[in-house]
Amino acid sequence: MDKNEFFHSLEEIVVGPLFIGESLQDLAEETTNNTWSISISKELATEILLEDFIDFFQRVMTNRREQISSSNNRDGMLFYIWFDWQSAQIKFNLISDYDTALPFGCEIEITNKLEPIIEEFLRFPYHDGFPFEEVREDDEQMEEGVEGETLKVFLFKINR
Repeated sequence: MDKNEFFHSLEEIVVGPLFIGESLQDLAEETTNNTWSISISKELATEILLEDFIDFFQRVMTNRREQISSSNNRDGMLFYIWFDWQSAQIKFNLISDYDTALPFGCEIEITNKLEPIIEEFLRFPYHDGFPFEEVREDDEQMEEGVEGETLKVFLFKINR
């Protein structure tokens, strides 16, 4: 699969329906229904440019903005993107903006720049899997109590 075929395969994400809850009680359902994950091969990562993903996410945000504008949601939604190195995936989600913390169980660093997250994803050396030796080293560090890095999260509020 080349990069054009890859981005064509993501078109269903661009136009996918958004679940918009009606109250804070729907936040978990929003999190579940509005999370998307993208994986690539190491070979494809060398072919894709930063601008390709910027364009993709701009198209996703435009679609979500249109869906939010035509909804009954009064609060707007939080659109956030992060690189999950454990799964070698770039992920993104939308949840209603109820002045709640983002649903992460780790320390996060909010950024308004998408480029560093995409660059980290594209440069990641293990898109095709982790070598066994590296997994063992990570396990040993976890046993020794070494803390993980802070997760960078791109955050953008889409107003109604």
